[in-house]
Amino acid sequence: MSTDQPPVPQQPHPMFPPPHPADSTAPPSPSVFSAPPTSGGYAAGPSHAAYPGYPAAPPSQAWAPTFPLASWGDRVVAALIDALYLLPFSIAYVAGIMMAAINAPTKTRSGTVVSPGNPGAMWLGVALLVIGVLGIFVVGLYNTVVVQGRTGQSWGKKRWGIRVIRQDNGQILTMGNNFLRQLCHYLDGAVYIGYLWPLWDPMRQTFADKIMKTVVVKEK
Repeated sequence: MSTDQPPVPQQPHPMFPPPHPADSTAPPSPSVFSAPPTSGGYAAGPSHAAYPGYPAAPPSQAWAPTFPLASWGDRVVAALIDALYLLPFSIAYVAGIMMAAINAPTKTRSGTVVSPGNPGAMWLGVALLVIGVLGIFVVGLYNTVVVQGRTGQSWGKKRWGIRVIRQDNGQILTMGNNFLRQLCHYLDGAVYIGYLWPLWDPMRQTFADKIMKTVVVKEK
């Protein structure tokens, strides 16, 4: 007598259901590797859109601004306009140094007072110096970090019609990235040639622009 038993049908594992047959009409299950939703044929970008006039780029292509790049002269003029807003504080700073130095007491190397000077005028000069330093720092930081962080334009850039945007997608920098960009400008100033680099650079970028991947475009 045969001892063979009929084959027991294999039960599917609960965690690994059998695949759909080739001719099944059931829709495929979603995958975590599905392509992201698209809009207009391009992958959807972040929630904050690029500045109007700078369309989002396809992920496989390099983005390019639709407005012309600002020239070196445009950037210099905008910087000079920004400097005019700091002029009153710069004058206070220079006047304070001069007033404090002229009216300070004069002493010999041994410490003997030769001239008592004018303490009242000296401390007035010190006060002007402090006001000048604080004004330059606070107003300059507000202009280049807060104002430019909201619109991509400092006061000078707005008056001259140029704007700082990201090179890869045309978006405006955040305030934090604007602050980092200002710190990177110290590299431009340390070797000086960084501020002249836009004269021959194809993207008209300073060293700070290259580090932060930004470009300055002209809107007029």
